[in-house]
Amino acid sequence: MNWWLIACKPKAGKMSRIARIKFLLWSRPVFRTCEIICNHAARIFERDRGLTKALAEVEELNRERIEHQKTLNRIGSSHDHVCAECKGKCCGGARERDAFTDRVLQYPETPHRAGRRKEGAMAAYKVMADNSSTPAVTTDAEPVPGFCPELTTKGCRIPYELRPIQCTAYFCNATIDQLSPEECNTGSEALKGLMNVQIRTVMLALKSRSRKQ
Repeated sequence: MNWWLIACKPKAGKMSRIARIKFLLWSRPVFRTCEIICNHAARIFERDRGLTKALAEVEELNRERIEHQKTLNRIGSSHDHVCAECKGKCCGGARERDAFTDRVLQYPETPHRAGRRKEGAMAAYKVMADNSSTPAVTTDAEPVPGFCPELTTKGCRIPYELRPIQCTAYFCNATIDQLSPEECNTGSEALKGLMNVQIRTVMLALKSRSRKQ
């Protein structure tokens, strides 16, 4: 490598900052905007519960969602201590966090077709009840008052791959600081994958309007 290439080569610290900033943008404003728009668009476009009539497509989208969330879980495992010190501030608020997209992908026949709900069991519990190999992470811990009903003193009750999409996509500054550039890049790709799943759910809902009954 000649002196010019050496001089122009980005330093590792700069590359780390760029990767972290990119991941933060994907995780927060970009993803959040996509999630809100797609969630409500899918709900509005769906006709006569048309997504229940496209089970094969919905199941494929759900499989992809699970894989992307598993990737984010692997990346996030390096910051468990940060979450423990924070004590779940990102889970603040008592309202339910499952969205229409979460419910319809995990449990297409769900009778709850609203955008978001403030009460009631999330679709994840239906999945866990139907599949004994997917138990809740913790069942013997007390809930944390004033926080998400699923947050307990021992962590979230819901397995990572069954948690609401927006919960797994959110990474705060402190957690992102713990990630390597490679982890940030992998996480960014997983977030893009989740957004693609949401966009395709909208398109599938729109397609239901023209499907013969």
